[in-house]
Amino acid sequence: MTVDTSTQSAEAEARLKAYYGEFTSEREKAALSVPLRLVAAWGRNDAAGMAQVCTDDSTMILPGDVYKCGRDEIHAFMAAAFAGPFKGTGVTGRPVDVRFVGDDVALLRTHGGILAPGETEIEPELAVLSTWVTVKENGEWKLAAYQNSPRGEGATLRW
Repeated sequence: MTVDTSTQSAEAEARLKAYYGEFTSEREKAALSVPLRLVAAWGRNDAAGMAQVCTDDSTMILPGDVYKCGRDEIHAFMAAAFAGPFKGTGVTGRPVDVRFVGDDVALLRTHGGILAPGETEIEPELAVLSTWVTVKENGEWKLAAYQNSPRGEGATLRW
């Protein structure tokens, strides 16, 4: 079987262009590589790959009173999640805001959510609004802090 790599490459490029949307500068794309790398690692259910994208002292805050601090805690939490309730799941999202607060610090906001195994669309109860603090360390963009909240019809908290 012959694989047309030019078609695959064009499709991958089109997906990236759709992901970046209005955020087209090289600097914006570099900062937005952090969510892309996490999405890819999640798609493999790869806790080590997810932790690798984080700074040593990265923080993660999730609904349900989840607070993890440091690459090791995030790795352990995600390994347990992939062995249990998130086994076989994926995540998806798109950037809605990129703000640079310094040469090496960017605040990102994304809309996305968890994809149940075999699904291509986010169920309303799994949709989230996320905030990312990304930093450039030794020439590579990393995740310093992440927080998400439920959004849309499935959101459990209403003010």
